[in-house]
Amino acid sequence: MDYTTVFADIEPIPMDDGPNPMSPIAYPAEYSAAMDVFRACAKVDERSKRVLDLTAVIIDMNPAHYTVWKVRQDCLFATEADLKAELQYASNVGFEHHKNYQVWHHREIVVTRIGHDDDVIRGELRYINEQLDADCKNYHAWSYRQWLVKHFQFWGQELADVDKLITTDFRNNSAWNHRFFVLSTKPEGVSETTLDEELEYCQKYIQIAPNNESPWNYMKGILKKFNTSKERQSRVENDIKKIVEGKNEFVVHAAGFLLNLLESKISDTLLSSDERSSAISEASQVCKELMQNDMIRLKFWSYRLSLIPSV
Repeated sequence: MDYTTVFADIEPIPMDDGPNPMSPIAYPAEYSAAMDVFRACAKVDERSKRVLDLTAVIIDMNPAHYTVWKVRQDCLFATEADLKAELQYASNVGFEHHKNYQVWHHREIVVTRIGHDDDVIRGELRYINEQLDADCKNYHAWSYRQWLVKHFQFWGQELADVDKLITTDFRNNSAWNHRFFVLSTKPEGVSETTLDEELEYCQKYIQIAPNNESPWNYMKGILKKFNTSKERQSRVENDIKKIVEGKNEFVVHAAGFLLNLLESKISDTLLSSDERSSAISEASQVCKELMQNDMIRLKFWSYRLSLIPSV
């Protein structure tokens, strides 16, 4: 950009590091020239097409400059620029800088301004999926996705999309976390049938890789969040016991999960004396097995054992 021509009426404002800067930053000359003009425009709060173009020049050199992004937003709205075209611009920057917070936040601001538009939302979900193809655990992509579907109540394709990611990599804890977010956040709630399906979904992946912590945590969250019935908890307990018994190796996650269920049962005041005694004995035995097989957390399991009441 030819600053002397485009901004001929503007007196650039150079960086002021004070009279005796100890370690001034050696900015490239082109960046310094652009920022000098930017400061002058910001000082008079100019919101114009030329300042919009200037922000693109600076973002190309420094895409993490939050203030420049903010001024860009002000110029977009003041000039009534094409916001859908702006999303494409943000995509171009985003594919070069996948984990740049400013560009993700910029998308949120622009999409909010556009308002509820099904085509735009679907386009954003496609963009997010492309980002997740590049890095399936990109925190910014997942965070933006959660905001997007919750803000616009656009839940339709979420479980299908997350299922594809889990199928591709069932150790993707980010995908499991998003699945839980969808079920626990969508306003229509979760039916009893869906709960059973989700528990079966967990157990399918547990059978494939029992030492994968993700489905265990997901199943624990489901049982806790939705306050499931005693019948369902008892069914899950039996299913977990079958998994434990059917493996040639000791599965720490399975034993730890079973211990949580047994501790919950012990605290149930409606249990008979015999049922409670049986649960205490079983929980103590599971704890001792964990102490023998998970030596790195020996003290933790020893502490858990001390919390189990005597028969």
